[in-house]
Amino acid sequence: MARHPRKDNPGSWHHVINRGIARRPMFEDRVDVRYFLSRLAREVRRGRLELHAWCILTTHFHLLVRSPVGELSEALRRAQSEYSRHFNRRHRRDGTLIRGRFLSKPVESLDYRLLLVRYIDANPVRAGLSSASWRYSWGSARHYVRPKGPPWLERAWVEREVVQSLGRSKYDPPDYLRVFGRMPPAGAAAVIEERTDRPLGSDALESLIGAAPEAVLAWMRRKAELADGTPIGLPVLDAASALEAVTRSRGAVGEWRMRPRRREIDGWDLVEAGLLRGFAALSWSQLAASAGISSTTGQQRFQTHREVIEKDSFYAERFSEALSLAMEVCFGARE
Repeated sequence: MARHPRKDNPGSWHHVINRGIARRPMFEDRVDVRYFLSRLAREVRRGRLELHAWCILTTHFHLLVRSPVGELSEALRRAQSEYSRHFNRRHRRDGTLIRGRFLSKPVESLDYRLLLVRYIDANPVRAGLSSASWRYSWGSARHYVRPKGPPWLERAWVEREVVQSLGRSKYDPPDYLRVFGRMPPAGAAAVIEERTDRPLGSDALESLIGAAPEAVLAWMRRKAELADGTPIGLPVLDAASALEAVTRSRGAVGEWRMRPRRREIDGWDLVEAGLLRGFAALSWSQLAASAGISSTTGQQRFQTHREVIEKDSFYAERFSEALSLAMEVCFGARE
């Protein structure tokens, strides 16, 4: 399979992940972790990398980085290659350590970037390795709750967000947890993890996260004008959040019947199919399992949804409201 080119423009932000081969340990002790961090630090000094948040676990690592000059691939290639040689020498092994080319997903909105800091911090807590993010030794959270950290950790953006969020005049380390200390919603964590394992494709998350229904409707109309009818390549919400949004909308509005093809149909069934296929990016079999219908019925409902949303403004408005609610369920209400 051909590799997808990275969107590595100067100044771009990325969520970077990689794992040990076959999910085997990639880091065995503090010596390994410190050596890997030293390789990242060297790339920071060379100007190829800005490291804003990170977490290293036994089998994998997460980084939130900025690519100052568009050389992210070279920076990570060198760091991983040198670390692999170190690990093999030290532990008297040979062969591949890392599963391959690192994964990176561009981060183009502030909302998603803020969410990623919480997600990265929460990894050791979710894995049962620590009771709190700031207590974990191999993550950036422990440095942000202190006045100073390592020189290769770029603190300016995070500290600025904390100061602005709380209306402070200067950064106070305990304030970090007030802004970034909450666990991300389960749905949001599921979406982030699903996105990391999928190739780059059309992506609406940056446009939809935190958006009001009117903005969602405007976005859908722009997409319709561009004749972009293909399903979204990357998921922007999880199936559970989509189903909950439909259930809540149905309960608030009540029964809703439509006749798009001279045959009466439940409008909420179309909304459900539109959310599951177009925004949770489920396969036909996954959609069928989630909705409790056959794959054929799921395909028919989604096709009808695509036809109706471009012709029926009332349907489009209700769908945009349901989508906004599903995003809120998945990612939490915007503060």
